[in-house]
Formats: sequence, C-alpha cells, structure tokens
Amino acid sequence: MASDHEPPVVGHPAPLFSLTSVQGGTVDLATYRGRSNVVVWFSRGFTCPFCRVYMDGMTEGYEGLREAGTEIIQVGPNLLQAARTFFGHSPTPYPFVCDPDKRLFAVYGLGDRGALEAATRSAVVSFSYAFTHGDTGPQLRGAWLDVMNRNFVRRLHHHAMTALEQGIFLVDRSGVIRHRTVVGPTEPVPRGESLAEMVHTYCPAGAPGA
Repeated sequence: MASDHEPPVVGHPAPLFSLTSVQGGTVDLATYRGRSNVVVWFSRGFTCPFCRVYMDGMTEGYEGLREAGTEIIQVGPNLLQAARTFFGHSPTPYPFVCDPDKRLFAVYGLGDRGALEAATRSAVVSFSYAFTHGDTGPQLRGAWLDVMNRNFVRRLHHHAMTALEQGIFLVDRSGVIRHRTVVGPTEPVPRGESLAEMVHTYCPAGAPGA
C-alpha cells in the first residue's frame, strides 16, 4: 500500500529520526547538522539480493563520500537482531539502521507498490536473481532470520520481499534535502562514486549549509 504521508520536498528540512544501528549505538540524524552531509538510503535490506549488490557498490565508493564530507545511513525494513546475526562481525562500514514496521519509510513518503501481484512479482524476481547468481545461501538465510519467528504473520506483511519502494535522500549539513530519488523495488540505485558526484553537484563546498 502506498504511503499516506506527503513525501518530503527538496529544499525543505529532512524529517528527523533516531534509530539503533546494527553496529551498536544510536544513529540520530540531527547530530549530523553542521558537520556532515548525509545520504539516507531507504533499501529493502539484507533480504534483498539486489540490495546486497548495491551495498557492495556503496562500500566501494564510501571513502570518496567521506572525503566529500558525507555519511551514508542505510535504512532497512529488517529486525535489528536478525540484521546483527546476518552481518555478524562484518557489518557495513556505514551505519545500517532497522525500521521493521516501515514507519520511517512512510514518513519519507515511501511505501509498497501495493498490489499483491506486484509484491509477488518482486519476490519471484529477487529469489530468481539470487538462485541464478550464486547467492542462494545468503538469500535463504536472510529470509529465515527476518521472517521465521513468533511474529511470522506480521513479519511476512512487513517483509522486505514486498514491492517496497527504495529512496535516496541527500541531506546537506544544514539538514535540508538537496536531492531526492525514488525507484521501484528491483530498480538500481546509484553506487558510492555516483553519490559522491551528486554531493559535489548539490552540496558544493562553501554553499549555504555545505
């Protein structure tokens, strides 16, 4: 179901949030004000084989982003403990936070591309991709960790293997959204180096809030 929230507008303040990260500690968007730009990446999380590939792309370009004075915060619709178990001792180099009920997704105007057939198609495409690209083990393990628990029905409803929109919001040092990209559940997102170029374009050094 599509979000009932109006999506944040470019040029307006980004909605604030505070969530516990997979790495430990709290990630509070407000704390980046005055010191760092932030790429807030709403992903389908570790249960999505495409997103696991995108995470590699983010990691490869991460140093360039840091040199551009920018942090990445990845938001996934996963359970925190499941994510910690999945990543083990090798989490992402940037903060990964969990929004299992997708409330923050909704605040940012993101939602499921609602119809059951869209969610089913998204799941089939995702699992097919994993099975044909040697990623079967992580795919099954991730789905098991995130769904197969005492809240099975609820987790199935909120599971990342739905037709969930992805979003990338570039937030400058003053907390204002400078660029917004929303794509479908299986569409690609920019890699780290592309995001670094985006930062130089929309948050140039010396600009107000940069």
